[in-house]
Amino acid sequence: MPGFLFDLYQRTARATFVLASLFMALCLAVFSTGGLPLAFRLTGLLLFVALALVHPAGGLACVILTAPLYLMPATVDIPTRTLLLPLHEVALLITTAAVCWRWIGGHIRDRRMPDAGAALQRVRAMSVSHAPEALLALAGIIGVMLAVPEGRGAALREFRWLIVEPLLFYGLVRTIRMSRETLIGALALSGAFVAVIGAFQFVGLDLTPLIGEKRAFSENIIVVDGVRRVTSVYGHPNNLGLYLERVWPLAAAMAAWIWHARRGDGAASASPAVSERRSTGAAFFFAACALLSLTGVVVSFSRGAWLASVIAAVVLGAGWLLHRSQHRQAVRWSALAFIGALIVGMTGLALTLRGGPGGGSVDARLLLWREALVYLRQNPLGLGIDQFYYYHNPAFGRSAIDPSLVGTSEEFAAHPHNLLLDAWVNVGPLGVLAFGLLLVRFYRNALIAVRKRREVVIAGALAAMTAALFHGLVDRFYFVPDLAIAFWVLMTVGERSEN
Repeated sequence: MPGFLFDLYQRTARATFVLASLFMALCLAVFSTGGLPLAFRLTGLLLFVALALVHPAGGLACVILTAPLYLMPATVDIPTRTLLLPLHEVALLITTAAVCWRWIGGHIRDRRMPDAGAALQRVRAMSVSHAPEALLALAGIIGVMLAVPEGRGAALREFRWLIVEPLLFYGLVRTIRMSRETLIGALALSGAFVAVIGAFQFVGLDLTPLIGEKRAFSENIIVVDGVRRVTSVYGHPNNLGLYLERVWPLAAAMAAWIWHARRGDGAASASPAVSERRSTGAAFFFAACALLSLTGVVVSFSRGAWLASVIAAVVLGAGWLLHRSQHRQAVRWSALAFIGALIVGMTGLALTLRGGPGGGSVDARLLLWREALVYLRQNPLGLGIDQFYYYHNPAFGRSAIDPSLVGTSEEFAAHPHNLLLDAWVNVGPLGVLAFGLLLVRFYRNALIAVRKRREVVIAGALAAMTAALFHGLVDRFYFVPDLAIAFWVLMTVGERSEN
C-alpha cells in the first residue's frame, strides 16, 4: 500500500475509533440517567454492547472515563430493591463478555479448536512473569476470609472492585493490545472532566446533580482552615487531588512528545507510530487536559497533591531535559524555567495556605498510624479488605482509637492514610509483597526506557507513579476504584515502548 494511503487509512481508523468510543460513553450516560424511561436507558446499554463487540478497546476506554464516577452509580429499580451499578463496572463486564465472544466466534468461524497444549504453555510462562498479579489475587482472597461478620459484604464488594476487576482490566488491555495513546487519552479526558466539574464548583456552579446522585456524606464544597475546597465527583477534596496528580504528568508528557514528533526532529521520528501522532490537535488535546488537571489539583487545596505535583514536575522535567539533551538550549532552559516556576508556586501554596506545614490534619494522621500499628500487632496477617472502619469505629467494639479523635470526622475514617499501612491492613504481608514486586518491575522498565531510550512518555508515567507514592505516604495509594484503574494504566504504559 502506498505511504499516503496507509497514512490516510490510519487517520480514518483512528477518527472512527474516537467517535465510536465517545458514542459508547454517551450510551453509558443515557443508561445512567435515572429520569429517562427504563426502555430508553436499556436501549443505550444495548448500543454499548453492540459497539463493544466491534471496538472492545472503546469499552476499556469507557472503563477509564467512568472510573472516577464510582460514587455516582446508575440505579435500576426492581420489585424487591434498587440496584446500584457503577458505570466502570458495567463497561468492564460488558467488554469482557464482548472479548470472550469475539474469541469464541473466531475459533468457530475458523473451524478450529483451541490448542490446549499451547494454552498451557502460555499459562506456565505467564505464571512466572505475572507472579505479582497472582500473589495480589491470593492476598485479596485471604483479605475476604479475614473480614469480620458485619464487614463481610463490604469485603466482597471491595475485592471485586479493587482486586478482581482491575486485574481483569489489565489483562484485557494486554490481550487486545490496546494502544498507549488510547490509554493515556482516556485517562487525560477523565481527569479533565472531573477537574472542570471541580473548577465550576470553585466559582459557585455545581454541575454534579446533572451527572447523577453522589452517594457520599460530605458536601460538594467544604470550608477547611478558612479555605474553600471542592470535591468534584468525589466524597472529599483529597480524592480529587489524588486522581489528578496521576493524570496531568502523563498528559503533559504525551503532549510534549506529540508536538516534538510533529516537528520531525528526534531519533524516534522515523517510526510509523510517530507519524500517526503528528497532529497539532492531538498535542493541544493532551496539553489542555494537563492544564485542566493541574487546575483541579489547585482547587482541591490538597497540600499532599500540591507537593506530589512538585515531585512529578521534577521527575518529568528531568525526563524531558534528557529527551532534549541533543537539541536546542533555548527549549531546554524554557522547559526548566516552567518547571521551576511550577515547583516554586506549588511549594509556596502548600506552605502558606491551610495553616503552614504543621497545619491541616497532620496530628490526626499520626494518631491513625499509631492506631493501625496496634491492630497489625494484634493481627499480623492484616484486618481484611475494607475492614479498617470496623475496627476503628468505636461502635463496633474493637477500636483502639485515640480519644481526641472521637467526635471528629476522623472517628469514621475508613483507612489509615499511609500506603504501607493501608496495604498491610487490607491485603496483609502477601499483598505488600505483591505491590512491592509490581513497583520494582515498573521502575526497572521505566528507568531503562528513560535512561537508555529517552522516552519522554515513560518519564510522564514515572512522574505520575512517583507522585502517587509520595502522596500515598500520608493518604491513599490504591484502594479506591479510580486509583486502582489508574495504577494499572500506569503499569501498562510503563511496559510499552514508543516504537
